[in-house]
Amino acid sequence: MAFSLQIYLRDYDNEYFKIQYDTTWKVIDNKNKLILKHKASDSILNIQVKLLEKNFINIKLSDIINDVIYSVEEQNKEYNLINVVDNPNDKYESYSYLYEKDNEQVLVNIYKENTLLVIAFYQADSEYYDIVLDSVDTILNSLELYSREKVN
Repeated sequence: MAFSLQIYLRDYDNEYFKIQYDTTWKVIDNKNKLILKHKASDSILNIQVKLLEKNFINIKLSDIINDVIYSVEEQNKEYNLINVVDNPNDKYESYSYLYEKDNEQVLVNIYKENTLLVIAFYQADSEYYDIVLDSVDTILNSLELYSREKVN
């Protein structure tokens, strides 16, 4: 007897970005933040958008990455940094940081396009981290940013 699990692709689109995800994820939408919860493992993929001021249009992510990652690390002091990758995404300036704590791993990807800064957190128990990572990579590789200037 064979069982077949039907997995479908869905699009998520808001005014800042678009992604494609599969139906193994449950969507929790919250204005500038999207949370995807993996149904089988309870892993979380959190995608947050921050609009930067106009004066950040010509500034490279490499010029502000230390400030961004300092803010992330201040909120998560119990995590230990184990790896950094410069520019893991071909479409956008980006950095990727891998952290661990006890039996949990967190991948933080940071993207910049003009004045749009996107921070994606993937958090999973160590036993599920690698299993769900392919799905997370597929989602993040589908990321399409709608760059814009902040109005004010």
